[in-house]
Amino acid sequence: MEAIAYDRIWEIEQDMWWYRGRRAVCFELLRRHAPRGRLLDVGCGTGYNLKLLEEFGETFGVDPSHEALDYCRKRGSQRVQEASAERLPFPDRHFGLVTAFDVIEHIADDDGALREWNRVLAPSGTLLIYTPALPWLYGEHDRIVQHQRRYYKGQLVERVQRAGFRLLHASYVNMLVLPMVIGVRLAVALMPRRPHVEMSIPSRPVNWALTQLCYAEVPVVLGPGLPIGLSLVALAVKPQA
Repeated sequence: MEAIAYDRIWEIEQDMWWYRGRRAVCFELLRRHAPRGRLLDVGCGTGYNLKLLEEFGETFGVDPSHEALDYCRKRGSQRVQEASAERLPFPDRHFGLVTAFDVIEHIADDDGALREWNRVLAPSGTLLIYTPALPWLYGEHDRIVQHQRRYYKGQLVERVQRAGFRLLHASYVNMLVLPMVIGVRLAVALMPRRPHVEMSIPSRPVNWALTQLCYAEVPVVLGPGLPIGLSLVALAVKPQA
């Protein structure tokens, strides 16, 4: 991801509706299922989630961008280092939890990355993945932030299981906002100069309304799951044997 993208994320990730919705889903899943102890945030970005993950134990982070790691240290996270998600500088079975918030879609060899995350997890360790969904939605925003792909739920589940994990839960996320996102993308596509609206916070009333829609979905996402959505969340465990 380009350095300018990290600058924008630093500015918007605390308050923007999409980040708030992601945190509501992911952190509630972790509170219900994740072990406490040593954990790794792969692709830790500017470190906002890394600080919040201290709720679950001793945090470590890796990211391929030194600009991103500078932001992490600015937030007070010092156990961070520059590394790729496919080659982690840690021994086998080192962590009880690995998180990947919007990371796997950036990786050309996603199967290899999943095997590497399995390697550094201890038996009974937990993996949390959050990633963009619906390949037919791939567009200008995905190209700008250098996504390799988007996933259908079945594709993500298959890859997670193929890497040796046992799936605990998987669901689409952001179903209620999906029609609006599609509408915005169509409108932006018709503009002669296309603003990158998906990396900016909308007006306060709109941001509040979208946030409430995201929050309203959380019980369904964590329960039976949603049939479609802008994003996907998956929780899996490394078997004992």
